[in-house]
Amino acid sequence: MRSLQFVTFRAKLGPNLDPAPTFLDPAMTQLTDVRLRALIKRRPANRVSVPDGSVRGLSIRVGPSSMTWSLKLRVRGDGGVSNRGHELNGKTYRVTLGEYPTVSLDAARSLAHQYWDQAKKGISPVKALEESATAGGLTVSELGQSFISDYVKMRELKAFNRYQCAINVHIIPQLGTLLADRVTRDDVRAMLKRVLEKKERPIHPRGRPRGGKEAARTTMSVLRSMFAWAITEGMIKRRDNPASGMERNLPKKNSKERVLSLTEARVVYSAADALGYPFGPVYRLLLLTGCRPGEWSGCQRSFVDLDQALLILPAKHYKSDHVHIVPLVPAAVAILREVFEAVPRLANEYIFSGTGGKKPVVGWPKVHERMLREICALTGERVVNRWTPHDLRRTVATRLAETLGVGGEQMIRRVLGHSDGSVTAIYNRYGYVKEMRAVLNQWADELTQAAAVEAKSESESVTPLQTAQVPDGLVAAA
Repeated sequence: MRSLQFVTFRAKLGPNLDPAPTFLDPAMTQLTDVRLRALIKRRPANRVSVPDGSVRGLSIRVGPSSMTWSLKLRVRGDGGVSNRGHELNGKTYRVTLGEYPTVSLDAARSLAHQYWDQAKKGISPVKALEESATAGGLTVSELGQSFISDYVKMRELKAFNRYQCAINVHIIPQLGTLLADRVTRDDVRAMLKRVLEKKERPIHPRGRPRGGKEAARTTMSVLRSMFAWAITEGMIKRRDNPASGMERNLPKKNSKERVLSLTEARVVYSAADALGYPFGPVYRLLLLTGCRPGEWSGCQRSFVDLDQALLILPAKHYKSDHVHIVPLVPAAVAILREVFEAVPRLANEYIFSGTGGKKPVVGWPKVHERMLREICALTGERVVNRWTPHDLRRTVATRLAETLGVGGEQMIRRVLGHSDGSVTAIYNRYGYVKEMRAVLNQWADELTQAAAVEAKSESESVTPLQTAQVPDGLVAAA
């Protein structure tokens, strides 16, 4: 009879719910407080499980130093559906209910009944506990706004717009409603696939295309930084970064190699005349100095010293966070003097602006299309091998290398303003302005003199608008 009772309990318990090594009682006597107190007095050397004969799957795991309630169960529907349409139980879960006597026998049985009721309804108690543990936590949307206000703004990062765009355009729409503690790598991967999809420019005066490979790289970088900051600040409970290493799933980034030939550079210098203020002078200054497009489009009057013929970019306005001094060749000084005379000085400092100096000039993509059309009008040929404004910087560096030859890398680095992290550079504070001026003067002579000759010959046969001189009126039709 005793053996029959034991077999019947095993059948009810199920093949996957047999508690591990136990004090087996063939009669399956129910646990009592008296028995539990007795177990406290005679602890086993190795941990064993003592099943409760009252609630299926409930046992107390007795060890040398603790007694812990444990419940093993399976959730209806986790195993899918049978051929006849019946919901199948899934894998076995083990749920810890607490330690005895902190959690009493009656409390453990009550919790076990609650979890079994959830399991019969297809609700996983493990997932329910996780959701309860993260209840009230930060959503990705809330974390993103905190990241912008408490990190990006406070540090005054120059890439503020890049961070804000990635968070507001891609991260929050895709992951914003999720708890930051519950975001998985699958969630990040799904977002990454959607960001990679290039979206066409919306029908809007200021609309622009969204998504693509570069947008995906930026978004992953911002998301990784955001989670790393939240973990460091203790704002979330998790210690893993779901965006770590995800950039490996992106296509390899190809380094840009477009360099304009000397003839192409001369044509660009001549064609810039037709653009007028503000972009015409900017294109010419890019070729004369090798600066980045953003450095001239965002240049302020206080950065320019025409008496010393210097452009002084403060550290907070420069990419490498150090002061960068650029010698201005005579042609560049003449362009800036003409701009200062043609554009009245207002309270606002931006030299090249479409808002009276209140904001720096913007709209490079549209203006560059105009530049390509002006080149076509000047040469009579369509630009097949397209280039970008930043390619002019690479062009200047390449032409300086042709002039300086072997060993000129140090001077080119100085002209471009690349930081030098060597120990020698820490002690050597000489700016090499005189040497930089000499090499830039040589390049400017080669560029502008030949450009003037070519522009003059073109003007005789094509149009009188293309000359190498600074136009009488810099303000041209937009």
